[in-house]
Amino acid sequence: MSQALKIYFLPFFSGGHVIPMVNLARLVASQGHQVTIITTPSNAKIFDKTINEEDTSFHVHIIKFPSNQVGLPVGVENLLEAYDNQTVRKVLMAANFIQPEVEAFMKLNPPDIFIPDMVFTWSEATAKTLRIPRLIFKPLPIFYFCMIEANKSIDDPKEEAFLLPNDTKLDPNYVRFHESIVNSANNSDGVIVNTFLELEEEYIQLYEKLIGCKAWLIGPTSLTTQKIIGTCMNNDEHKCFSFLSSKEQNSVLYISFGSMSLLSDEQLFEIASGIEASGHQFLWVVHSKNKRKDGKTKEEEEEEEEELKWLPKGFEEKMMKEKRGMIIKGWAPQVSILNHSSIGGFLSQCGWNAALETIGAGVPMITMPIFSDHYFNERFISEVQGFGVEVEEGGEWSLSPYDPKKKVVSRESIEKGVRRLMDGGEESMKIRSKAKELQEKAWKAVEEGGSSHNTLIALINHLHTLLPNPPNY
Repeated sequence: MSQALKIYFLPFFSGGHVIPMVNLARLVASQGHQVTIITTPSNAKIFDKTINEEDTSFHVHIIKFPSNQVGLPVGVENLLEAYDNQTVRKVLMAANFIQPEVEAFMKLNPPDIFIPDMVFTWSEATAKTLRIPRLIFKPLPIFYFCMIEANKSIDDPKEEAFLLPNDTKLDPNYVRFHESIVNSANNSDGVIVNTFLELEEEYIQLYEKLIGCKAWLIGPTSLTTQKIIGTCMNNDEHKCFSFLSSKEQNSVLYISFGSMSLLSDEQLFEIASGIEASGHQFLWVVHSKNKRKDGKTKEEEEEEEEELKWLPKGFEEKMMKEKRGMIIKGWAPQVSILNHSSIGGFLSQCGWNAALETIGAGVPMITMPIFSDHYFNERFISEVQGFGVEVEEGGEWSLSPYDPKKKVVSRESIEKGVRRLMDGGEESMKIRSKAKELQEKAWKAVEEGGSSHNTLIALINHLHTLLPNPPNY
């Protein structure tokens, strides 16, 4: 066996970045290498319950979050805890302020390889100063970066099918942020992407030309983690499973807009009304963030949450009486839910992690994007790969979930989207067939001999060649 590598991973302060990177680290550790996750106390809580304390190859190094420097309360350390654009900006600022502490740790305990998240653009200078090989982790699809480039030259008629809603032009700050990420990759030893070859093969050549280096496709990391530690992780005791187990196959619509999306009461009301009008059964996860109101005490927020004033009058009682639906307030075991046989569709904001989990479960999607990369992901899901239907009359593009929305997606559009998938018929069967086809390809990719598994082995061999005295292969 070749030398065990010492690899440091630095995930960005967001669940959508932390989870896939920790999954990647766990996968690398399973191949006999020593991995260390560098993170802050609150961000460690996102994944600490999934760590096997007996695993001596998996380590976590805690650094301080620069709360005072960025003006955030102690304990607010990631985008999951943000409620406005100001907090988002402060968390992004913190990503730069941790550089000295990360460098100090790496000087005292130098790794063989450094793998930071794409947001840490300063990592280029750090790796160069410390003379440590650096690869960048990107938790977004190749398609997203290709489409950002296409939308920068929005007048090109060849790209017309992938324009943003209402021909919106990208925010200049968003473009600059994207360009800094791309430029940071240009001087790296490669980019690791949470996707798989069979899903994005036609975009690889363009993407590698864009970043100027090799792209290693090793996803979906959520599936590799399921192989290592299982799907359910003691989630089967959750109350939703008795409801799901009482339903027929493919009969329940799962609804969740992720933990970062902030939906107005008016929008939630329209979603509820559209679901009710569709006549279909549902399991709806509503995160507490959607119920927070500026200026209210925690007790007032909790009281309003209990009353569920944003729902149509009598909605919850009617759905419970008819055994048609269930609302979960807060966290839910999404992977386990998606893999339940009664789930027949997923109404989602189109976050990339959610999309990959959905592919792994073979479940078709109903897409209703909220912000940032969601709109590009929607086009990839519905138009390129064809395993989802769009909620027509989608809202306007925005950089942040906290930007005020001028438009509310109507109950009629939501009902129509739900019916297109859940009523059955030729279109629905075609979409379901595509979802199952991609599921099969995704699982083959992570199995031994599959594209992602082979890429992982090739990547580790590549990492060895970056050492001062590389082995001969």
